[in-house]
Amino acid sequence: MATPRLGRALTTCPNCLGRLPLARPTATQVLPSPLQQLTQVRHARTLTKAELEDLQGIPVRLLKNIAGFGKQHSIIRVKPGRMRNQWHHKGLAEYMTKKRFTELGLTEAAIGVRDRTFGTKLLDEEDGDSQKIVTNEPVKTKKKETIVMTADESRALLQDLLPKVLVFARKPIAAPEPAKDPEPVVSRNFALAANAQVSTQTAAEAAAVPEQPQQDTKAIFGSVAPTDVVARIREALLADSNGSRVSFEAEAVSILGLEAGEDRIKRLGVYEVEIVTGKGLEPVRRTVEVVPETD
Repeated sequence: MATPRLGRALTTCPNCLGRLPLARPTATQVLPSPLQQLTQVRHARTLTKAELEDLQGIPVRLLKNIAGFGKQHSIIRVKPGRMRNQWHHKGLAEYMTKKRFTELGLTEAAIGVRDRTFGTKLLDEEDGDSQKIVTNEPVKTKKKETIVMTADESRALLQDLLPKVLVFARKPIAAPEPAKDPEPVVSRNFALAANAQVSTQTAAEAAAVPEQPQQDTKAIFGSVAPTDVVARIREALLADSNGSRVSFEAEAVSILGLEAGEDRIKRLGVYEVEIVTGKGLEPVRRTVEVVPETD
């Protein structure tokens, strides 16, 4: 049996390698350029589920700004159920048929993609990793409707719950002490003392100043305004479960016995107030007493 013929080993001599025949490209074969050899080829990015949904559906034209979809007059694709059940009967969007495209002078190339960030803003959390979407539209909250009592019922409730006297404590303004006259200097010489006494009396008569009106000792710091009276009335109405149903403002409270041009109490004393609950009804009268504030 003949022994197998061993292949010739590839030489490693540089001179021998230079004499080896090189394969030449044919006429139809194009060698890649060095730039193409260094170019990195990336695979196409796959679309997400949300992006695929935005490319599917029927074309519609938004008639109003819709948060999370786009602004007015945008043409996008949405699911038929959303258009039929939510938007079309509310006038939020219209169907874009071929006839409608022709009327607007547009083609299907005008169909865009839903803008999920329209009408929203992204707020970074403290950790900086997670984000949440907050809409710019104001949140509508349902207000609890309160049934207001009639004027007659409000007047009867005020008569029952309000005390006869409403007491307010205010700090009085202290009156300044009058200046004392200096004591005359008595000289040891009897002749000079007599002359000095006459001179002192003459100077006192010449410098006599008419008495100034006494300062009002009942003046107080701050005042008692109708709003203060309203606040005190509301505190008294809290004793009844129906007190919150009484509706009146500061304009319904009038303070009697004030000087011309004044609308609030600025002095210590006793005053009368009237509370009007309705037109044609007799006002509720109470006494307001302003007393000095104790430390």
